[in-house]
Amino acid sequence: MITDVVTKENWKRFIREGSLADENISYELVDSWERCKQEGVDPFDGISKSILQPDELQRRVEQNELLFSLVETQRNQLHYFLKGWQYVTTLTDKEGYILQNRGEQSVEAKAYDILFIQGSNWGEKEVGTNAIGLAQLYKKPFTVKGYGHFAVASQMWNCAAAPIVDHHNQLIGILNISSPYKPINFNYVLASVKMIADSISLAWRKTMYEDMEQLQKLSCSKNAIICSNDDVICKLPRHLENKYGYMLGEPLDNTISELSLHPVRKPLLINGRSIGYEVYVQEEIKENPVYFAGVTGKSDVFQKVLQNIHKVAATDAAVHIYGETGTGKELVAEAIHRNSERAHQPFVSINCGAIPEQLLESELFGYEPGAFTGAHKNGRKGKLEAANKGTLFLDEIGDMPSSMQVSLLRVLQQKQVTRIGGYKPIPIDVRIISATNVDIRQLVADETMRADLFYRIYGFPIYVPALRQRKEDIPYFIDYYCKENHWYPSWINKLTATFKHGKWTGNIRELFNALDRCRILFPEQTPEEEELYRIISIWDNTEQIRVENNEKEAQSFRNQLEVDKIKQALKKHHNHVPSAAADLNMSRSTLYRKIKKYQL
Repeated sequence: MITDVVTKENWKRFIREGSLADENISYELVDSWERCKQEGVDPFDGISKSILQPDELQRRVEQNELLFSLVETQRNQLHYFLKGWQYVTTLTDKEGYILQNRGEQSVEAKAYDILFIQGSNWGEKEVGTNAIGLAQLYKKPFTVKGYGHFAVASQMWNCAAAPIVDHHNQLIGILNISSPYKPINFNYVLASVKMIADSISLAWRKTMYEDMEQLQKLSCSKNAIICSNDDVICKLPRHLENKYGYMLGEPLDNTISELSLHPVRKPLLINGRSIGYEVYVQEEIKENPVYFAGVTGKSDVFQKVLQNIHKVAATDAAVHIYGETGTGKELVAEAIHRNSERAHQPFVSINCGAIPEQLLESELFGYEPGAFTGAHKNGRKGKLEAANKGTLFLDEIGDMPSSMQVSLLRVLQQKQVTRIGGYKPIPIDVRIISATNVDIRQLVADETMRADLFYRIYGFPIYVPALRQRKEDIPYFIDYYCKENHWYPSWINKLTATFKHGKWTGNIRELFNALDRCRILFPEQTPEEEELYRIISIWDNTEQIRVENNEKEAQSFRNQLEVDKIKQALKKHHNHVPSAAADLNMSRSTLYRKIKKYQL
């Protein structure tokens, strides 16, 4: 909170030449001056031209009713700190509009001369560099005095401002002290303003928590959801609790795809102040009666998947999901969990093919203290134990080693797990959902999957269709991607039409990767159709094949180099994997995975 000292000569030089002689000025102040120059702020003016109409000012004042009351409770404390100094206290909203100006009558009169008044905007773009604008932009306290202001209208003033933030650490207002008189200690003034602003922020947070507790105690009207003023769901009507209970504490926007909500919101008041509101559910959407975090689209094949999710979620049957890589099998597994009676319990996921056999056992079953030496000597619960009362998703279960299949089968039969190094079985109640990217029945035929385990996990199979089987859903995926990335190309129709011709062997994952490339390559210009075809890997010519072959050769060469390095490290450390991993500057799990990959 060190204040800048800017001389008139320095200011004149910057206005005239765009450069500074003094290197002791903070980068925030210099950056602000440069932005003001780029934005065309007149340094010889600085009087706000943006002043709210009375009805809009009144609306903003009403919106910030709680902020006003919290500031009032702290105002006397601020006056005590700054006793004897003539100033005005200014409160702005998060956009820099002055909601309140109070202080010495003579100081208020001087403020009126530059329209530093209620309703005027005091942001950087409006009046140039000032304490309010800097606090708004950087969300931290600032002092700007004299020639530190970019525009002459403010240069007779000394100002200190600090941000006020809400319980999400989002800016809700700015507290500012301004005076045409020089204080004894600028840093003391700024520290005082910061302390009061922090006290207001803390009081806001406390009030929000108290409001939330009050909302949770209220009784819901029939078919009404109770929300806080910042649109967080606090309470659901009883008939929606089982199905949508996982939405408690989530933003109301997350329910848009689940429920049809009435546009009118009924305020909930305590002592005349709004602490939240009720929003009424008109009807449940019948077409997709399940919660699904991904894109559902309209294709018949995926609607059948949603119907199967809806049916099996109501039971406790073991589910096996199969489909190509990149089709969204984990999203299907999570949807089954979220729509089941276990929705409030843990959903734990593990990829059986990505973890070496030596680590998979401890990941699944956990271990007791002392079972291992080193970093894991304190013991840890495994995934099966962590998923107790909930759901365990075993992705790529077909890659699970035979010895692990036996251990898992025993757990599923006995409904209890014993940690490595332990002797006492721990009872568990876990729903198992498994997945493979191949037909697991073929794995049983090939004797890589035990038949007895197969019958335990293959209770209700769900096939997730490839993207090429649901091409009518591609526009919905593109729309989802554009909204998530705030990217709205004018040539969206061309993009959609071209992408429908893609082979999409990598499915949804490949589609999103292709959209990433489009967003990077064509941020503004419209690509040719030929360029889009190249991106979706259906442009087939000799040059493309040559490039791909060269890339494969280069990759093969790099792989061989990596194999040689791993062999040398293992030989050097007598096959002690932790030491070899440290020598190679990689984690043990990564080294185990590479050993498996290269079959060393």
